[in-house]
Amino acid sequence: MKTTLLITASLLALGTAPAFAQDDTVASGGTGINLKLSGQVNRGVLFVDDGTDNSTLFVDNDNSSTRFRLTGDADINEDWRAGFNIEIQAESNSTANVSQTDPNPSSSDFLSERKLEAYIESDSFGRLTFGQGDTASNNTSEVDLSGTTVVGYSGVEDTAGGVQFRDSDGAFIGTTVGDAFTNLDGLSRRDRLRYDTPSFGGLTLSASVGADAEDADETFYDVAAAYKGDFGGVQVAGALAYAAQTVGGADQEIINGSFSALHDSGFSLTLAGGNQETDGVADDVTFGYVKAGYQADFTSLGKTAFAVDYAVNENVLGLDDESTSYGVLAVQNIDSVGTELYAGIRNYEVEGIGDVEDVTVILAGARVRF
Repeated sequence: MKTTLLITASLLALGTAPAFAQDDTVASGGTGINLKLSGQVNRGVLFVDDGTDNSTLFVDNDNSSTRFRLTGDADINEDWRAGFNIEIQAESNSTANVSQTDPNPSSSDFLSERKLEAYIESDSFGRLTFGQGDTASNNTSEVDLSGTTVVGYSGVEDTAGGVQFRDSDGAFIGTTVGDAFTNLDGLSRRDRLRYDTPSFGGLTLSASVGADAEDADETFYDVAAAYKGDFGGVQVAGALAYAAQTVGGADQEIINGSFSALHDSGFSLTLAGGNQETDGVADDVTFGYVKAGYQADFTSLGKTAFAVDYAVNENVLGLDDESTSYGVLAVQNIDSVGTELYAGIRNYEVEGIGDVEDVTVILAGARVRF
């Protein structure tokens, strides 16, 4: 209900605004805030081979879901400014949920809030953000300069998270791709207080804190460092994070990070990894990822990108298990209409939980940004 009211209010605000200016902004309510509307639609087809049967599913691509956002900002004085970010996901038949037995999952979570936050910042002080949004550690496993993240990145489970594994007799085992894989990407998006420093030669430090979801007397917190730079024709980016929270009454710590480099020749290399330690659990959950890519301007439409990747997880299911995945990815940009056409094939394998068939999927679709 709250989400519906939020959407309605947002659309009414747009409907009563004067008109879009040449810079795609809307003057809002005489407050001095410059309002912008943006977003994307990302739809595709997911073909599944689970070792027994084949399925064709019509999906929203959870690698980068359909969403829209309202952002605004205004100068307070020459140094200080304030702003906000409202981002709503509108995802039907997400690849995170669709499966062989449920090709059209319930739409009860069709609309969900991704970000509801406000901030104040200055060039000398940095930015202080409050509300629901990225924790400091979110996205730190996902730095990737390959140009193919719309169809595949370190969160390999997002391509087919709801798809179920079968045993050698063809029976579903109650484990999905999403159960068996994780990129340990920090603490995701939450209601929190977050601070980001100004950039120091490309280096930014961040920290966030909020109330624990299980006990309001407890807090979660995380810290992160992110870097972007260019060295002699090589663009580099990386991030490293530490996070602490309480899960199931047990203290949990996550250390994770990622690094990506893109050469002027178009070749790229991306690495990511992480470790999750939980009190009372004997074996840590681990994650590793590597991707090699190439991108170039083969046509006047826009850049074309190709990549191959490999991911490995250990003990995600808590059964001394090992999950591996590899993929081949391709993306064609059409710059004139803000569109990416993409296709990727990915294999998922789980060992240590019995005789389980591999799952192979092909995801093809388009992301249109506005």
